[in-house]
Amino acid sequence: MEGSAVTVLERGGASSPPERRSKRRCRSGGGGARAPEGVRAPAAGQPRATKGAPPPLGTPPPSPMSSAIERKSLDPSEEPVDEVLQIPPSLLTCGGCQQNIGDRYFLKAIDQYWHEDCLSCDLCGCRLGEVGRRLYYKLGRKLCRRDYLRLFGQDGLCASCDKRIRAYEMTMRVKDKVYHLECFKCAACQKHFCVGDRYLLINSDIVCEQDIYEWTKINGMI
Repeated sequence: MEGSAVTVLERGGASSPPERRSKRRCRSGGGGARAPEGVRAPAAGQPRATKGAPPPLGTPPPSPMSSAIERKSLDPSEEPVDEVLQIPPSLLTCGGCQQNIGDRYFLKAIDQYWHEDCLSCDLCGCRLGEVGRRLYYKLGRKLCRRDYLRLFGQDGLCASCDKRIRAYEMTMRVKDKVYHLECFKCAACQKHFCVGDRYLLINSDIVCEQDIYEWTKINGMI
């Protein structure tokens, strides 16, 4: 199985480092150095106000904030996904429409960047960034989990009706037995179980608490 995770990324702008304070000091008196333009020289005996002073001349501009690249460990059969932040917009091209990505939020999967609308299941058209954190990629198709299992998943048999259980169907499991949801009911009264109901598994039959005695008696177990 070949697949890839879907990661929501946000392009952030560079943030400046904390404002530097000027180390230049103003001396009181006529012969002292003048205060930088825009900074009022304090009078003698008063605290010196340096907050908000511009950095000294020749200070290099702040460098863009960088983010580490995180390589996530996925299932052995799935592609790793690099999570990258703050990539220059000019380098981003959507893998679907081949247009530049100017949105604040975008996705990365299958070693490409995507508009959120462009990364969709090739069968049902659902937006893969909304239905989960993982997509499946096989035979050149991007698939959601449901459609992947529909095409490539393994089927089984229901322990109650012995009919096929599709790989994408919801099931109930009791020990090593698997049931269709509609088959997960009392074998005696046909009542479907609710959360918290107590039951007994007898061979492949599920019997509710109220019918256990009668069921075992009818089937010669007592």
